Amino acid sequence: MNGQSWTMETELNRVGGESGWIATQVMKTISSDGRMRRWQWELRKNKRPPCLGCWKIESIGSSDRNGDFEARDRGDGWSD
Repeated sequence: MNGQSWTMETELNRVGGESGWIATQVMKTISSDGRMRRWQWELRKNKRPPCLGCWKIESIGSSDRNGDFEARDRGDGWSD
């Protein structure tokens, strides 16, 4: 990865405790030109072979330039 830095902002959060099979974690990156972005990783534990019990990345969500994951004050739909 080409950039200034990256850090894990949260611990791995297992939904349902230690026996949970879904987990999330948030990471923050700073690009080489100083732009910040946060990423929310959703992981799932394989419940069937092959790779029974292995974690896989289910989805990655990115934030806006302010680091927010939810859209706020952006109107109520498409405009011309």
